[in-house]
Amino acid sequence: MKREQLKTILLVLLVFSSMFLTLAIWNHQPNFEMSGNDENLVDPEIESGYRLSRSEILKPIYLIMHKQSEEKPIGLARKLAEVHLFERIREYSLYNFTSFNLDEEWWEENNDRLEIVFATELPSETIYDLFSVDQSTDIPEGIFNRIEIILNHEGFHLIFRNDLEDRVIGASLQEYAEGVERIERVFSTEPSITYEVHESSRGTNMYLPNYLDVKVLLFSYRDIPIDPFKNFLFSTPSIVRSSRTSTGDTIFIDGTRELSHKSNYITFTNQTNQQRISDEDLTYYELLNEVNDFINTHKGYTYEEPFSYFISRLEMTPQTNRVDFSLSYNGIPIFSESPLSTISVAWHNHVVYQYRHPLITLVEQRGVAREMTNLISANEVIQILSGDSYRRSAIYDVTVGYRVREQIGGQGQVYELIPTWYVKGINGWSPLVILPEGIGGDSNAMGPN
Repeated sequence: MKREQLKTILLVLLVFSSMFLTLAIWNHQPNFEMSGNDENLVDPEIESGYRLSRSEILKPIYLIMHKQSEEKPIGLARKLAEVHLFERIREYSLYNFTSFNLDEEWWEENNDRLEIVFATELPSETIYDLFSVDQSTDIPEGIFNRIEIILNHEGFHLIFRNDLEDRVIGASLQEYAEGVERIERVFSTEPSITYEVHESSRGTNMYLPNYLDVKVLLFSYRDIPIDPFKNFLFSTPSIVRSSRTSTGDTIFIDGTRELSHKSNYITFTNQTNQQRISDEDLTYYELLNEVNDFINTHKGYTYEEPFSYFISRLEMTPQTNRVDFSLSYNGIPIFSESPLSTISVAWHNHVVYQYRHPLITLVEQRGVAREMTNLISANEVIQILSGDSYRRSAIYDVTVGYRVREQIGGQGQVYELIPTWYVKGINGWSPLVILPEGIGGDSNAMGPN
């Protein structure tokens, strides 16, 4: 009996020991630095941010008028006049869509037209967002980066085309005569500029303006708090830990997600979503819509007018799905390589994989604009594109935009918008590479007619 009692006592002690250890494990709190708790979470929406519809982010980078009577293509000297004209064009009501082939000979015979050029290829479903189109109207499947409004044609009035193929989408315009008259009236009353033409790697025309506004603009800025990003990008913000790097950055992690706080922008990666699994059937339009909804959920479009955002890259590759939105100032694109002017999203399996967003907003123009002395002319750009430095490169388009740079010294905490030539290639838009021997002045730039 004594042996049985001893066994019983030992068994009871083992049970109590196990229960005590389990309770201790449950109540153990690791000594990590926590970034917050449930009691002080802030709203995941950015207070100074905006939500933008698809139609608000679909904006061209320039408009070109082709006239048989003009030796060179022309455009509007005032960028704001171009912006306002496109806003009126968007009021057009379209119908009778169809898809067909057009060769270069057709374009040569129909040279009276307005060409509207976008920064990236867009799916044909965006036509519903760009124009007044009945939702029951069938639009053929396809992509486009140019819209041609034919000014004197008995067939289709608008043509949507891309640089990769001869297949186009045609549409008819209600009140066609009034629409054409409105366009021609703007070009007859507004100051105009001429464009040089250079052939792209795809055999399509690129247009380089002969008039360049060479003013460098200064802007103050406002910081964007990081807390809304933490509370939006982490499913349980209260368990997020933080640490500092040797370079001064702050890293926030929850075990699978990482948010890096740089000096003036953030980068986010969801490590569990690196591999694409469930988005093989994702369309370009669905990608655009899902990413736009993602940004709108936390009011992620951060800008102050006359700045705004437009879609500058819509890409689907075997490696990733990527959408970029670039900042613009009065309609002039800011294709800066700096993360201060671009919102970038990598999208896998219908959720975010990587996200980059600026942490400053440019707000007020400061001081007096200064003149640049080294912005080269359109003809000099063509010489560079035809030279050795670009001979083996893919060149799809070229335009003048701004780049953003923090001013060193001078008026203090301000950023500069600097006029810059940009070239579109395989990896999107990047500044024109000018070798030392290719640098010239702006003496060849012509003023508006």
